[in-house]
Amino acid sequence: MAAAGSNSSGTFDFAPTLGDVFINAYGRCQIRRAAISADHLRDAAMSANLVQVEWANEQVNLWTVDLQSIPLVPGQDTYDVDPATIMIMAAWIETTYPPDGRPKDRMLTSIDRDTYAAFPDKTKPGDPTVYWYQSLILPKITLWEPPDDKEDRVLKFYRARQIQDASMPRGLQAEVPYRFLEAYIAALAFKLAELYAPARMEELALRAANTFKNAKERDVEKAPLRIVPALSTYTSQVY
Repeated sequence: MAAAGSNSSGTFDFAPTLGDVFINAYGRCQIRRAAISADHLRDAAMSANLVQVEWANEQVNLWTVDLQSIPLVPGQDTYDVDPATIMIMAAWIETTYPPDGRPKDRMLTSIDRDTYAAFPDKTKPGDPTVYWYQSLILPKITLWEPPDDKEDRVLKFYRARQIQDASMPRGLQAEVPYRFLEAYIAALAFKLAELYAPARMEELALRAANTFKNAKERDVEKAPLRIVPALSTYTSQVY
């Protein structure tokens, strides 16, 4: 709502379609909308998705973070993970204890392949304390120890996922928050300059880098750093 007596719009609806984003990016390459062809649009869609690939590697993009849940099966240590997952940020086990049935959470610690390989007994069921995330084309998560059948457990984790595909039909929009729109168009303009305006690449590269840096510095959770040692993980491992 606009402030009383102001002459502003009172709205917060600025959310350009991908078509508008493409046109603006081409304008920065000195290609006006009347000159844009179907081939231009196809190249823009490919370039936009490649920008999103680069941003996936610039984690964490907070707007792509969501909560995942996987019910655990007694004796099963490895589970499929949604292929859209880029990285796991935090994982824990939710256990339901009788008789009240109230769930309680316990954090898991991340380990790498070599650490997992060093465990001498990978099949004996118990209470999972660590996980190994296998960042494959079809990713998986492996728990140690495999869950036993004493309680009902659910694996929960926050993950950063891919940005949804940049697809132009039907007036769709880029899955990018307001605060990143300028950075997104700037990055796309640079990508398109590689194809259509190589003389402008240096200028557009600098603009893309600066606008992304500014947006990224704001895209953080405002909370103090707190480090807590997971001592229970070490005391529960038996070699």
